[in-house]
Amino acid sequence: MKVIYNSFLPIPGFTAMNLCGLILARRESKPLQKATLRHEAIHTTQMRETLYLGFYLLYLLEWIIKLFVYGREAYRNISFEREAYRYAPYENYLEERRAYAWLKLVIHN
Repeated sequence: MKVIYNSFLPIPGFTAMNLCGLILARRESKPLQKATLRHEAIHTTQMRETLYLGFYLLYLLEWIIKLFVYGREAYRNISFEREAYRYAPYENYLEERRAYAWLKLVIHN
């Protein structure tokens, strides 16, 4: 994954964001922590599984639905984010991960 450090994206309050496998990170976060890189690598895997465009469409749809359920906590309850946050601490997660692992997190904890 290529990481581009800058002062514009993501917005303040976020460390990094993933655009089709390209990581944009806040300049003040340089260098990114390994767990953050793994979090973004999990997103890249999710994007591949959903053919990239599907990731963004599903992400937005789930965020809108969960906005009604969780309010300000909607972002942290999106299945893609739940998987990435939950498993970012584990170095070997992507080698052991089952395909479409995020699907079980759409509804279940």
